[in-house]
Amino acid sequence: MKSSREVAVAEVGRGVVLSQPVGFAIVSPLFILLGVFFFGPIVALALAVLDGGLKEASGLFSTVLSDNLFRTVALRTLRVALLTTIMSVVIGYAMAYAMWRSSPRVRSIALALIMFPLLTSIVVRTYAWTALFSRYGMINIVLLKLGITDRPLAMLYTEPVVLIGMVQVMLPFAILPIYTTLLSLDLDLLRASAICGARGWQTFLKVVLPLTRQGAGVASILVFVFSLGFFITPAILGGPTNIMISNMISTQVTTFYDLKGGAVMSVVLLVVTLCLLLLASRIGNIAAHYKR
Repeated sequence: MKSSREVAVAEVGRGVVLSQPVGFAIVSPLFILLGVFFFGPIVALALAVLDGGLKEASGLFSTVLSDNLFRTVALRTLRVALLTTIMSVVIGYAMAYAMWRSSPRVRSIALALIMFPLLTSIVVRTYAWTALFSRYGMINIVLLKLGITDRPLAMLYTEPVVLIGMVQVMLPFAILPIYTTLLSLDLDLLRASAICGARGWQTFLKVVLPLTRQGAGVASILVFVFSLGFFITPAILGGPTNIMISNMISTQVTTFYDLKGGAVMSVVLLVVTLCLLLLASRIGNIAAHYKR
């Protein structure tokens, strides 16, 4: 009769996953890192806000939320983040679908081109856009040479340029989840759709798109959350007239030395982000329920 240890070794050798629970000591380093680097800053923000008591904290929140400048910047942040998400997911889906329908060689080249910008500093990439959109940048030079315009266009420090820069940064985060979902599709479903007489666009709308909505949802959440906290791109491409809430928080702390005001704005941004994520999750659950 084999011992329990010999049975366990035999099961591991056959590739059988054991059902024994993992001890807390094994995962405790993960919880420690999560607590220090994730919950630690949140606790520090809460302590900074509550340093003067609940009455002072409520006054700080009332002051920040009633500030017209803060509300304008917050609405701009939500608008830009939403537009960035829509553009990134639409373009990313088209690119992921084209990669999925391509040959393995083309897929490898496309993946390398998508991943390469992630190896480059976001500051360098953002300043590259200024070389294109500045008054004497490449685009204005071409327009002047072709006689399309008689004076340089003021394209830099505008919201559309900020959107272009943010979409370029966010595209890999939109493409990869969608592409991964497309790779998991069963090709027999597409063949069955074609056998049943469905055209290419009908197969895409009724088979491919519904089965990849989870990847598109993950991409949307990633892009939207990252876009809410953008700092460098709006600061460089948007200038002082197109700042986002992260830039406002930085100015509040580093320029005006208002640590509590910056902490309150950070808490508001965090709460809004969590509420939007919960709302998106709720909408997804309701849609899945009615789909069934």
